[in-house]
Order: sequence, then structure tokens, then C-alpha cells
Amino acid sequence: MANNRINRYIGALALGMVLTTVPSCTDTWDDHYNVDESALGATATLWETIKDNPEYSRFADIVRHSKYFKDDTHPVAGYTYEDVLNGGQVNTVWVPDNSALTEAEYQKWMQFLESDNPLDAYNVQQQFLGNHIALWRHRISEPGIDTVRMINGKNLIFDKGNRTLGGISLGDYNIPTTNGIMHVIKGVAPFYYNFYEYLKFYKKETIFGSYVVSRDTTRFYESASVEGLPDENGNPTYVDSVYRTSNRMFDSRNYLPNEGSEKWQMAEKSFGARINVEDSAFVMLIPTDVAWSAVKSKYESAYVYGTKYVDRAKGDLNENNVYADNLDADSLKKMSLEMDMVAPLVFNVNKQPKREGETKLWTLEDFKKYKGETGTDDSRKNYLLNTYGDTLRNIVDPVGTIEWDRTSLFQGEPIEMSNGLAYEVDELNFPSQYFTPDVEVEIEYYGNFYRSNSDYNYSKYDIGKSSGYFSLSNSTYKDFTDIYGQVSRNNIYYLQQRSDVSGPRVEIKLQGNNPNAYVPSAQVMSGRYDIQLVTVPYWYLDLSVGFADDYYIIDTLVTYNDQTQMNDTTIERTLDKEFIQMVANNTKYKFKTQITYNNGTKETTSKAVEKTTDGLKVDTITIAENFEFPNSYKNLRYCYPTLYIEASAKSTDIKKGFVYDLIIDKVILKRRND
Repeated sequence: MANNRINRYIGALALGMVLTTVPSCTDTWDDHYNVDESALGATATLWETIKDNPEYSRFADIVRHSKYFKDDTHPVAGYTYEDVLNGGQVNTVWVPDNSALTEAEYQKWMQFLESDNPLDAYNVQQQFLGNHIALWRHRISEPGIDTVRMINGKNLIFDKGNRTLGGISLGDYNIPTTNGIMHVIKGVAPFYYNFYEYLKFYKKETIFGSYVVSRDTTRFYESASVEGLPDENGNPTYVDSVYRTSNRMFDSRNYLPNEGSEKWQMAEKSFGARINVEDSAFVMLIPTDVAWSAVKSKYESAYVYGTKYVDRAKGDLNENNVYADNLDADSLKKMSLEMDMVAPLVFNVNKQPKREGETKLWTLEDFKKYKGETGTDDSRKNYLLNTYGDTLRNIVDPVGTIEWDRTSLFQGEPIEMSNGLAYEVDELNFPSQYFTPDVEVEIEYYGNFYRSNSDYNYSKYDIGKSSGYFSLSNSTYKDFTDIYGQVSRNNIYYLQQRSDVSGPRVEIKLQGNNPNAYVPSAQVMSGRYDIQLVTVPYWYLDLSVGFADDYYIIDTLVTYNDQTQMNDTTIERTLDKEFIQMVANNTKYKFKTQITYNNGTKETTSKAVEKTTDGLKVDTITIAENFEFPNSYKNLRYCYPTLYIEASAKSTDIKKGFVYDLIIDKVILKRRND
């Protein structure tokens, strides 16, 4: 009874990988489901037809000794492929005869079956038997090309006109049996791993392969299993137990468990790609142990963590806001660095920019040929997009020399997979800016500021009511911005004085948010930075609200004809640089800054540093040179350092041309790796 039930479920389970098989456009319903007229007189099953012909003895021997596996860890006790091909499920089998299945290949598979490692027996199913069997009837009735889903989940091209499977020619075909169709194939159907299989079964001993496979979760599905008689203690038993394996690296970009996520200091990064799906076109970098170890050695100093962090979501710094205490800093370091190494490795070929002059999507052959080169210098197209969402552009110096070429990621010849191309590399040739990027904070909106606490106590965040974001187009005001400096992303943030005698004060989250930066969501890491504040001259505020004319000298020139009558009028506009300088002399900034950061077991604040500007140009001011952050914030969920800024001019400074207000563009933390 158990065998009969299992036989019925083979079509649904399809070795744990194929849940349904849909006929291709050239198939007919009759080909699959109706009784083949030529089979009406058949008296033997697929298995009986195979075993009774001595020309198929090698294949029959493998079938006879091969267990049926539901997945790589769950064989069905007492059930072999002899039972599969002798049962009631309708199948098509492409049988390699003894001339096609060489003695060496035959011995290889038999040794796998005799191995003490159960995974070897599973691989006989996956790489050989399952690659020659498909559910339902796939009969050659008329010329056409079908994509056939084999029971190991692979897609093979069945060219009925040329009578080939996966490019291998057929001999006899349409041999009828009582439970399916048999074709004789003159070779072994080609098997290709998908990326997941390659890592799990071929590269499982490598660091990277072990990392990916360790994210597997196998669950028993009671609702899909067939229950048998209870055991002697009344507990249920199952004659057909269904298990399903999933891997959290394949779906969303950031994984958190459904329960207990509050205890996770980091959301685990993933590929953002289902690298186990056959109907896909990915390119993947597979680091060797040499590449893996080299990256860890090079960047581990940027991943030094403390044992205690403050939860910034809770506001003011006090002991009640501790996010996590007594942390295992070494474990955080290992997790954070390793998932940063893994996340950027997969590229969806169909999501890459189209080549210059082409409208079609990229193919695997295109990628193999050009390795991400679009064929244009247009910066809008000059990128690669990985499945984690990173945009990888060439790095070019000021004179146009390419310092890092994104095509250098793909070293050597690719390995063909069933769902793409794998580049096995001894070097993860990402630029240092990828792993240790600058942190750029655009001050565009209210959310960039860190409130001192949740009940809106403005002890640190204190500005005038007219403060806010103002748009200033660099192109519209090109006359000014070409001379006095452009503003990032065509915007400025105006911080109005909070009273008649005091300037504004804010605390800025030091978290990257500039989409033009190499890594937009960059976070502060352990190590040294030059910290810069980009200020905008006060008089730019007039431009943003439409008072640009005040800064021009406007001349009206009139010409006359010979009869002394007015002939034409010309208006000439030139920047009134003297007026601009006068305004600048009376609208200078004075401000002080402090940095609050993690010092291992507590938050600490640096000494205040005071700076001034001349009020004339967009000014990038270094407020802390070679500043060292002892501990990293990379990938931590609720933690970041802050920059406190206070416009510090006093009444005596106002008489010297300073103002209480302050206009800022962005904060830049330039990483120092020297």
C-alpha cells in the first residue's frame, strides 16, 4: 500500500523540486494525458521493457539499485527506481543504451550507489536518473521544440524534428509501454548544476559554499504528508512524509525571523535572488577560499564592534536606552563582514542596462562577451546592478583615467550553470569604496535630524519656525553656481535662529543617504575619517526664493538711427560681484560641532570645535581631521553616531558681520585607509 501511495505522489512531488509540469506551446493534450494509441497493445511497463533488453543492462542495473529520494536527506525506505518505472505514474524515459553509457560512467554511478555517504546515492538520482525521466508522455508526433521539465527539476530541450534531447541524438523512439513512452538516447543527457546545487553538492567544503548551505532550513509538512496507522503509543506515523527545504539567502534582501527578531542586532543580508530556480539567468561570483580569506584580512579592522550600543530610536542618551549590552563583539564582526562579502555577488542578466544602440535585454552570451561593458561612456548607462540593489560604476579620476573597471570582477572563463554563469574567482575585486565607503548625509528633510527624545524635548534640536528645505537649481542659477559653488542635488537646508539672540542647533544622524554616493546607505565603520560640513552662503537663500535680480547689474543699451530716432533696446545683465561681496561680509557663519559616538562600552562626545566661514561661497569645511571611530555601526539596526551643530555667533559677533542663521548642504565623512 505504501508503494502505491508513493507512486501517486511522485507526480506532485517531482523529487521535491517540481510541483507541476506545464506542456509547452508545441505539445498537445493528447501527447501528455490520453492513452497513446500505439500503447493500446503494450503489455510491459517501462521497467519491464528496460530490464528485458540486454542492450540496456547498465542503465537497468543503476535503476535497480537506486533509491528514490524526496530530497537530499530523505530516501523512501524500500523504494527504488525500479518501483518508480514499474508503477502507475505515467513517465517518459530516455534510455542510454550500453554503447552510450560507457563502462567508466557506469562504474562511477555504481560506486556512488555503494558509497557510505547517502548524498552520493542522491546525486545518482539528481545528476543521472532524474535527468533522463520526465513526468507524462513526451511523444514525437510532429516536428517541434519542447522545453521538458525533467523530474530532477532541470529543463532540457526536446527537439522532435531533429530527434535530440539536450543536443544528444535519439535512436529508437516512441517505444510504447503500459505506463509511458520510452526513447533510446545515443549519449548521456547533459546535466548542469544550478548555483545552489553547485554550492551545496560540489562546493560544500569551501567557506562560501558552507556559508550558503548553513542557511538551509528543512521542515516537515504534516498537512502534505500521508498518515498511516498510529504506533503502539498512539502517535501518528506517516507512510509518505513530506519535507521542504528553504534557504533564507534566496528571497528578501534582509532576513529577520518571524519570532524573536527584537533580539537580532543585525538583519541578515541575502542575495535577493532565488539562485535555485531553473528558469532564471543569473551571473554569480563564487569566491574561492583564497578570495574569501583575503577580503576578511583586508577589511576586518573596519568591523570592530563594542559590547554595548545605545538605541537611537529611543531618543536621549541614558541607560534606559541601551539597545544591547554584553554583546559578543567577535560574533558581530564575523556576521557583519561575511554578509557584506556575500550580498553583492549575484547579477540578474535581464536587469542590466541595454547596450548602446540596442533595445533587447541582455542574454547570458552578451554578459559572457562584454562582462558588463555597455559600450558607451554615458554615465547613466555605465553601471552594473546586482540583485542586492547596489549600482556598481567605474571609478574614474579627475582627468578621466579609469581607476577601477567593473568588468574586472569577472575573472577567467565562466562555468556554465543550468540557470546562468558562475565566475569562480581568487579575488573579490570590488573597490575599497565598496567595503569601506565614504558616508554622505544629504540634509534634505526633517528625518535627517536626530530628535533628543520621543516627547519632543528640544534640548538639542532647536530651530526657528521658518527652517526647512529650499530648492535651488544649479542650472537655473548657473551664473552664480559656476562661480560661487554648486549645491548637492539642487537643494539646501535653512536653519533659522531660534530666538533673537541665539542660533539654531541640531543633531544629525551620521547615516549615508546620498543616492549619488558609491554606497548610498553607508554606515560609519571603525577607523578614521575626515569629517566635513558643506555650508551654503546665506545669500543663496535669496536665489531660492526668487530674488536673484537683486544680485545683477542691469544695463539698458539704446541705439539710434541716422535720424536720431531710437532703433533698438538691449538689456545686459552682469553679476554685481561687489554687492555679493558686501552681502557676504555681513552674512558670515560661526558654528561649533561635536561628535557623539560609541567608545566600546559607552557613548562619548568629542570636544567642541568652532569654525567660521567668509560667507561668499559654498564651503566644504573640515570639522574633524583624521577622526577615529573605535567601533563600527555597520549593519546595526538602531545605532549610529551623531553630529551636533550649533550656530554659535553672539551679539558681539553680529556686529562683525556674522549671522545667527545657518544654511547647510550635506555632511561628508571621507574614509581614510592610509
